[in-house]
Amino acid sequence: MFETIEKEILASQKETKKILIIGLGQIGYSNAEYMTKLGLHVEGLDINKEAIHRALQHNVIQKEATNFYGYDYYIICISTHNPENMFMPFLEGIYSIVKRISKEGKTGALVGIDSTITRGTSKKLESILGHRLHVVHVPHRFYIHEKETHGVNQPRVVGGCRPCCTEAAFGFYQKMLKIPLQTVNSVEIAEMTKIVENSYRFMEIAFAEELKIICDRTNIDFEGLRQAVNSKWNINVLEAKEGIGGHCLPKDSQMLLNISNEILPYSIIETAKKIDSNYRLHKNPKLEIQ
Repeated sequence: MFETIEKEILASQKETKKILIIGLGQIGYSNAEYMTKLGLHVEGLDINKEAIHRALQHNVIQKEATNFYGYDYYIICISTHNPENMFMPFLEGIYSIVKRISKEGKTGALVGIDSTITRGTSKKLESILGHRLHVVHVPHRFYIHEKETHGVNQPRVVGGCRPCCTEAAFGFYQKMLKIPLQTVNSVEIAEMTKIVENSYRFMEIAFAEELKIICDRTNIDFEGLRQAVNSKWNINVLEAKEGIGGHCLPKDSQMLLNISNEILPYSIIETAKKIDSNYRLHKNPKLEIQ
């Protein structure tokens, strides 16, 4: 009986609740696509008109939003890299959006931050909103080449600024979106999760790059060594390819490095970044390292 009532409530919410996806890049687009397939009412906002056009053309949003009035869920998916240097973090865009939500947003609505942010950001955003809306950080996890298993609905971490925020997040992300959630006991842990994940990955790749340089300069078959080492059950040396690309790993590892530099005199993340630069030069001696 209770399951039937809950299903009826969720069905009613699908028909009446409005979701605004802010930022329609890869993460925002994928969120909107997933939510629309669930039958939810999704609208979108992006400063890039091409992104809006693509989302409308593919029917992943119902319409383009012109303001922030009347939404029940505000999902922030904007890039957090510096427009002038994609490898450096930049949070001014999120602050600007939340300041606007503080004026136009619906009281009691949920602000979900999917964008990668650094420690302390969520509480600052909550302060801007005056706790008129709930604030949670649910760092995105998404791999475009494995959308079925590692897409929007894979297990995610959630941290709320207050217990009521976390409760609101469960109602939306887990019950409505059917996303398994791993709750952490502070929003700061959630903020650290994504930058630690990507920093760890950065260092794994940098180690492979360092090993490849050593092998190349000492006439050792890197792939043969890698396969031999990986025959041990708890070792997985990665491939060394063209350098650490994209903007997520460099940017997010820089966020963790910024924190580390305030506490420690040395950082293996900083060394990993130098190794990656050296590896790029090793692969292409003519390359000018910025």
